[in-house]
Amino acid sequence: MVAISEDSVSAAASGQSVVVKEELPSGNYILVAVEIDTTGRRLVDEIVQLAAYTSKGSFQQYIMPYMNLNQAARRRHQIRVISIGFYRMLKSMQTYEIIKSKSEVAALMDILNWLETLVAKQPNKEGIVMLYHDERKFIPDMILVALKKYSLIDRFNRTVKAFANTCPMAKAFLGKHGIKNCGLRKLSKLLAKSKDGNSTKEDEHENVEGNAIINDNRGPKNQKQGSFEGSANVRAKMVYEMALQLIESESSESSEEALESSEAEVKLLNAVKPFSHLLNSTVLELKDRNDSLGRQNSFRPIFLNYFRTTLHYRVRAVKYRIALAEHGFTLKSLRAIWSDKRKAGLELVLTAIDSLKTEEMAELLNLLDSYYDPSKATIKPKSKRSGNGNGNATRRRNRAKGAASSKNGAIGAGGDNSVPDSANKSGGRPRRKRNNIQNNILGPQNTEKRSPNAVMVTSTPKPIKPPKTFARI
Repeated sequence: MVAISEDSVSAAASGQSVVVKEELPSGNYILVAVEIDTTGRRLVDEIVQLAAYTSKGSFQQYIMPYMNLNQAARRRHQIRVISIGFYRMLKSMQTYEIIKSKSEVAALMDILNWLETLVAKQPNKEGIVMLYHDERKFIPDMILVALKKYSLIDRFNRTVKAFANTCPMAKAFLGKHGIKNCGLRKLSKLLAKSKDGNSTKEDEHENVEGNAIINDNRGPKNQKQGSFEGSANVRAKMVYEMALQLIESESSESSEEALESSEAEVKLLNAVKPFSHLLNSTVLELKDRNDSLGRQNSFRPIFLNYFRTTLHYRVRAVKYRIALAEHGFTLKSLRAIWSDKRKAGLELVLTAIDSLKTEEMAELLNLLDSYYDPSKATIKPKSKRSGNGNGNATRRRNRAKGAASSKNGAIGAGGDNSVPDSANKSGGRPRRKRNNIQNNILGPQNTEKRSPNAVMVTSTPKPIKPPKTFARI
């Protein structure tokens, strides 16, 4: 692993933008697509499934997390955490079976052994370049956070040299065709249609295993388990084949000859080099983002009143915190500036933030000044309410009245004169049904369903003769 200098780390901690863009050295690398399923979409969440795919083999392993999956993750991956006695397990919501899982450290050791074996079988390769498809750098960050937890980054760097995002590559290739949305599922469908424009529905269903195209909209439970996009194993294969199809589509435009698998991989490697980031650069960027999150959290006391009000002010508070943290400011550093030059000093240093408008800059400046100055009252945002102050109660009463009026006026509404007025009258004594009286006296009668044309028999019941013992009396 390339050593990270102390100056770079201190610059990242101080908030200065650290741009370490090192190109991938020329060489022969193995392309491996990687995908993960997580309990959520935050760095504090955990990996549930870890999968990798290449032309020489594949790897997948479920991981038992310490926390439960949130509702969105359960729907996306169709798995959930259950408890049986003292044991917690993963259960598939498709097959309703228990999923075999391992601990996080055991799964990471397994994939490291698999990657090292993959490189050992091909001694002419210099390392591995991992492909992933994501608008954000979420996948490499989650993997590096898990590796850092168990001090496995150095071993990981012996085989994996860089991460390459295929999302900007797809935008660059398909931008000339006017395609803006480069989601994995949509790209797979578009590339499959361009490859075989006359494909029928039967052909598309047959290509599910190869191209992972899903055309069944009846829900994930009715889909094949091997073609479910919520599984990281399926998406890893989709990423690899989608990247190869992009290269083949470009080569087909220039020449009609199809590329062989080895030639396609070499061309794909050359195509992903501009979009690759070395592992040491990714680690440094991850550290910079963690430091930025720490600076954002330091401003929480200032925006505490904003987070207690409406969504509008919460969004503004998050925007201000991000703007201050990205420029390296912390609560203590701004306090030192205010103690030295007061409000004028804050106004001078905040001019470096060009992402805020003039009125937003004035609001942020007044907010900071009122927080640091004990003689001034803290600015509290005012939430919009109705004139009488009981807007929510009024709306609830109006909704209740509307529901009651719609219920009472359901019959004969809309000016239908065929319904008599007596049907719309409310109140009055309800009529008793004869069947209810008979049921109360003689017990329940025959409850079989009758046809609409059945005639009700209203004959009086036969008199019940008393027992002979009572007759003698």
